[in-house]
Parts: sequence; C-alpha cells; structure tokens
Amino acid sequence: MLSLLSASTALSGGSGAPSRRAVLGGTASFAASVASAPAFALEGIFVDENKGKKADIGLLEDIPVKAKQAYLQYLPQLQLASDYYFFDLQPLLDNPGRYDLIWALTETGTAGAGTSVSRLEREFVTPMKILALAFPPDLGGEEMQENLDTFQKAMFTISRQARKGSATGNVAGASKAEMAEIFATYEVGRVALNNFFRTLNDSTGTKRLVEIPTKANAKAYPRSKALYTALLKEAAICRNRGGEALAGLWGGLMVYGTVPGVNPCGNSALAYYSQGL
Repeated sequence: MLSLLSASTALSGGSGAPSRRAVLGGTASFAASVASAPAFALEGIFVDENKGKKADIGLLEDIPVKAKQAYLQYLPQLQLASDYYFFDLQPLLDNPGRYDLIWALTETGTAGAGTSVSRLEREFVTPMKILALAFPPDLGGEEMQENLDTFQKAMFTISRQARKGSATGNVAGASKAEMAEIFATYEVGRVALNNFFRTLNDSTGTKRLVEIPTKANAKAYPRSKALYTALLKEAAICRNRGGEALAGLWGGLMVYGTVPGVNPCGNSALAYYSQGL
C-alpha cells in the first residue's frame, strides 16, 4: 500500500538518516510539505496537518536500518488491519448469516493465470512476518514470530468454525455453544495481535499501534470508525479509477463526475493515519 521509497523520503528527505531536528523541530518547510502531501503519502502517519502534533519517532533513529524500514513500510497496513479486526470482524461473530465473510479471510482466488493470496496472508501475515524477520531477537523478533504463529493458527481455526456454523439457505446456523467457540477463537487471535503490537511498540519506543479491546470494553478503542470507513470507500473508488496515477488525470477530465482540482482518490488517508499522534 505504501512504498519503501516513500517511507525513506518521509524520514530523510531523500538522503541518509533522518535529522531529529527536522522531524521534531517542526520547521515551516517540513510542515508545509506534509500539509500538501497526496492522499496516500506516508507523511500522513507522522504529522496531523490539523493539529500540528510532533511525530512519535521513539527509538527509530537507534534501531537497525532494516527494522526501521520495515516498521515504516508496514505500520499503515497494520493500523488498517487492526481496525478491520475491531470494526468489521468482531460484529460478524454474532451473525451466522454473515459467517461467509469470516471464512473468506483465508480463501485464495485466481487472478489471471495465477492464484491470488488470501486476505489474511496479504493484510496480516505478510507484514507481520516481514517485521518479525527484520527485528533481531533482542529487539522482539522472536516474540513477534511466536505471536504471529498463534494469530495465524487462530484465524485458520475461526475460518473452519465459521464455515461449519454458517447459516445459508435453509441450513440452521451455529448453536450458542458453537458461537461461543468462535468468539473464543477470535479472542485468541485478538490477544496474539495485541501482543505483537505491544512488542513492536516496545521495540521501536513508540505508541503508534493501538491494542484492540475486548467486546465488553469496546468504547476504549480510540480510533475512528468514520475515518476508517471513509478511507475504505475512497480507496475502492480510487482502485476503480485505475489507481492514483490515472485517477489524477481523470479528475482533471471530470471523469465519473469528479471536478478539476479535486483529488478523485479522496483525502481521508492523511487524517486516518494521523490518528493518535
């Protein structure tokens, strides 16, 4: 979703290690460049253009380069994945009629002549695996791998449970006992995901990744469902218009009702990734 090149550029301005003064000092030129960043630019995860908060860079200047690069590249995807787990997946647990959306997490499909990876692999496992490998054992790499293994196992288990308990046609849905088992598996995955986030936060000295609360404590989740929903909607529109490069051209041509000067891919990403700064 976000390239490694944009991650490097956001921190260093294109050359060498980032300057603490440039990141923390909030110079006028730096702030101006963030405010004018395109919708899906990485700068959005560092500075909230509306509040001018300082970036949470923690120990990023001190950890190994590969670990820092992996963190910057996959932080946005992990934020999006955690919001999906809380906002989208959790409500499905009480609705056997929509269990197909749960088991779809682990389904692969065909893309042209090849096979596409599952959503679980693409949005959760791959970023987590790369991060676990990028961080050395003394910086939490082993703990990340252990929690990834637990999380992945839980997701394959919940997929099988959801397929078995799905209410389709005249088939009765899951019993209360089966629904309780599915919820328990979700909890195993939630705890493993939180442990992964906690280890990553500790290793980077940041607090960027927010842990997912229990269902009973749902109000404790500080992230915005409205921003999450807006981001997904605008991302879908952008994909339908051929991606950001083509969408920018089409916006100028007023394709699909867009108007000149308006970003046809939307502007929610900057606000979305600025949450919690």
